[in-house]
Amino acid sequence: MSTLEVLLIALVCFIIVYALVLRRSHKNLPPGPRSLPIVGNLFDFPGSKHVYKDFLEYREKYGDVVRLSFGPSRDFILVFGHKAIHKGLIEQGNDFKFRPTNLYLINKLFHGKGVLFGNGEIHQKLRKFTLDTLKSFGLGKKILEERIQDEARILADELKSYGGQPRDIRKTLKKAVANIISGIVYGSRFDYGDPDFLLLIKNIEAIFTTIAGHLPENFWPFLAFLPSSKTRLVLDAAGDMAKYARRRIKEHRETFNPKNIRDFVDLYLKAEGQENEEVVNEENMFRDIIDLSIAGTESTATALAWAVLYLMTNPDVQDKCQKEIIENVGSGRAVSRSDKEKLQYLDATIKETLRLASIVPLAVPHTVLKDTQFEGYTIPKDSTIIFHVNSVLTDPNIWKNPDKFQPERFLTEEGKKTKKELFVPFSLGLRSCPGKPLATTELFLFLGNLLQRFTFKIPPGCPTPSVERVHTGLTCQPHPYQVCAVPN
Repeated sequence: MSTLEVLLIALVCFIIVYALVLRRSHKNLPPGPRSLPIVGNLFDFPGSKHVYKDFLEYREKYGDVVRLSFGPSRDFILVFGHKAIHKGLIEQGNDFKFRPTNLYLINKLFHGKGVLFGNGEIHQKLRKFTLDTLKSFGLGKKILEERIQDEARILADELKSYGGQPRDIRKTLKKAVANIISGIVYGSRFDYGDPDFLLLIKNIEAIFTTIAGHLPENFWPFLAFLPSSKTRLVLDAAGDMAKYARRRIKEHRETFNPKNIRDFVDLYLKAEGQENEEVVNEENMFRDIIDLSIAGTESTATALAWAVLYLMTNPDVQDKCQKEIIENVGSGRAVSRSDKEKLQYLDATIKETLRLASIVPLAVPHTVLKDTQFEGYTIPKDSTIIFHVNSVLTDPNIWKNPDKFQPERFLTEEGKKTKKELFVPFSLGLRSCPGKPLATTELFLFLGNLLQRFTFKIPPGCPTPSVERVHTGLTCQPHPYQVCAVPN
């Protein structure tokens, strides 16, 4: 036996012994499926397009807290149901507020920095600074509303140019949403055919529809080098986005005028030297831009695509939305945020879209920095923890007929809005989605102004399109579909 073979055998034995000792050191672990030696549950759901559904099967068998294993000592904890999720993210929010730092692909993309994947005091200050900066630039103000209304008009003109013919409009919707982020960050929008813009959209899509906390590459980095892995595609996409963002930051520096603040980048530049330099620096500005571009485009655009699909397959709902808009707004002016109280059925339709589509069915991964007691179990230090948001949004014990598209569930019998405590599409707690105010504003203004001008119909002679979710990366996407946007 060669020296190399001896060393390999010794290494394997060491890993097995280490794993067994480590497992014995943790008592009262959550229950879960049996795992294989060394690889754990790595091969339990390869290539699945419904991972969130696969996870729900574990809930039926093991309960609301389930443990999987990836590798000899990598714990992967699933948390289901409103009670357990609320306890983890609200009651024990300080225990679970951290992002994991040991996921290979996610670390290669985000480097443990920025609003999405940063940790600690610097992250808290950066999140606050970012939200304050967005508010000062326009979030919740007339300037942002007018920008969305203008983009909705351009989007409507683009749809009108299709002449009511069958088209897949998902990428067109994505361009409109991406332009809102571009306007906030860079102070300008793209033409829909701009090559830089098309590449940006492609890169955002590649990243958001691929990365996820449960990817095997996160736990076994060598898998990233296999031909079947999309790691190279994702990293190349991130590299392209980085080059573009740094170029735009450089251009802003060259034309910066503190008396003429144009956008998010200018506000960052103005704060340099005035705010905590650990928070306000070019690296954090760059990470902020990447976070806003990725998270602020894909999820909102996907929600719009689902809304169009649900409206065309539920024409009675679409008709009610349009009648409400005509009665309360008319056709002579754009739908505005001030109309929201009068357009309560439209608002309920948007909420029902977010609930049923479950855009991000599994919350962005969390972790704990020490062994933590939770729901009667010990959660080992450095576990990757996934809060299963979809298990709340489609729970039949909470929502009657949860697979039915029914906006009325968000309204009283008198047609007035009613608050649903268990409506959690943006997650909960200290790491809930910071983009919620922007996303909800965009959805209301885009959808309201589109329904004012168009009726979305199934193409003549075509079957009713599928409303089955396809879980890719972080999001649940609809199957490709064709729609006729017929002018009213």
